[in-house]
Amino acid sequence: MSYRAISRSLASAPLVLLVAGALLAPSLAGPQPRSEVERVQDIYRAITAYQVLFDRDEVSSKLVQSALYDVSRYVEELDNRLATDQLFIDDPVELERIREWVAKAHLQAALLHARGVDLESSIVEFEKVTELLGRHPAQWDVEIERRARRGTLPEVREIVYEMARMPEVVEDLRTFWSTGVVTRFAVDDLGPDARRSLVLERTGGRVDPFYIAAWELARERFAERVVRGETEVRVVLPPGKYLLSSQIGAVPKLALRFEAGQVPDPVIVRPETFSFQLATTDACRPHLLQNGVPLASLQDLPYGTFTVEAPAGCSRRLPDKITVKPAREVSLRTEPEKLDYVREGQPIFLFITTPPGSVYTLRM
Repeated sequence: MSYRAISRSLASAPLVLLVAGALLAPSLAGPQPRSEVERVQDIYRAITAYQVLFDRDEVSSKLVQSALYDVSRYVEELDNRLATDQLFIDDPVELERIREWVAKAHLQAALLHARGVDLESSIVEFEKVTELLGRHPAQWDVEIERRARRGTLPEVREIVYEMARMPEVVEDLRTFWSTGVVTRFAVDDLGPDARRSLVLERTGGRVDPFYIAAWELARERFAERVVRGETEVRVVLPPGKYLLSSQIGAVPKLALRFEAGQVPDPVIVRPETFSFQLATTDACRPHLLQNGVPLASLQDLPYGTFTVEAPAGCSRRLPDKITVKPAREVSLRTEPEKLDYVREGQPIFLFITTPPGSVYTLRM
C-alpha cells in the first residue's frame, strides 16, 4: 500500500497549494479549457474527500446520512455524464478513461456506504462497478484511495490517503458485508391493511452502535417496501434473532435467526398455513428447523423452506431441505432432489394443507 497527502495552507493565500514541500503559485494566464476527463476527476475527488469524515471515533448518524446522500448524488451525476458522453464523444480511448473514473467513483461509494453501515447500498454500488467494467473488480489492475485521515503538518489542513490495490479493496468490502445478511421476504396475498400491520422486531444480537444503526436502517426500508406493495422485499439485516408478526393477526408469527456469512432461503409471508405430520415411528424421526429456528410445533406452520436434521442412529438418507410452496396445488421440493425412493418402509412425512383434507405423502 502507499500514501498520498494533499495539504491546503491556512496561513497564506487561499489558492497556494503545498504539495511535496513545494509552493505552486497560480498561473497568471487565463483559464485553460478543461477536458471531460478532468471534470469527471474533479467529481471523483469530491467523493474521496468524504473519507476523512469516517476517521473520527464518533460521528453522528445525521452527519453520516447527509454525507452518503451527497455521495449518491455525485455518482448519479457521473452516471448521467457518462450516458451523455457516449453520445457525443467519438474517441474510444477518452470514453474508456471516463468509464474507469466513473467505476472508481462507484467503488468509493461502496466503501463509504459500507463504513456508514448502509450495506445494501454498498452492495448495489459494487454491482454497478462490475457492470461498468464488464468483469469482477478484483481483476482490475488499478490503485485507489482506501481510507483517509487528517495529517499532522502545523498550520496546514492536510488529508493523508492510504492507497490500495483492487484485491485489498474488495477484501475490505467483503469484511463489511460479512456483518450483514441479505434477506429476501416474499410477501404475497396481503391487502394494504395487512401489509401496514406487519412488524419486524429484533429480539437478539450484538448491540454495538454499528449493528444498531444497520438494524434501524433495515427496519425502515422493510416497512417502506412492504407498504409500497413490493412482492419481493430485500433488506440487509445484521446477524441476530428476529420476529415477524402482524398487529391484526394477518399472518402467522415467524421466528428468524441469521448467522454472519449466511445466505438464507426466502422468507414466505402469507396468511395460509399447513401442518407436518411425521408418519414414521422408527429412529429416523427427524428434527425440523425453519429460518434457523427449531420448530416447537408441527401444526399451523407458515410456508417456506425447512431444514431437516437426521437424528443419531438413522440409516435412511433424508433430504437436507424441504421447500413447501402454496398454490392451487401445494408444491414440494427436496434438496437434494434424488433420494432412494425404492427403499422399503413407511413414509416419513405427510403434508396436510389448509384447509384440512388434502394430504400429500413424500416417501423416502
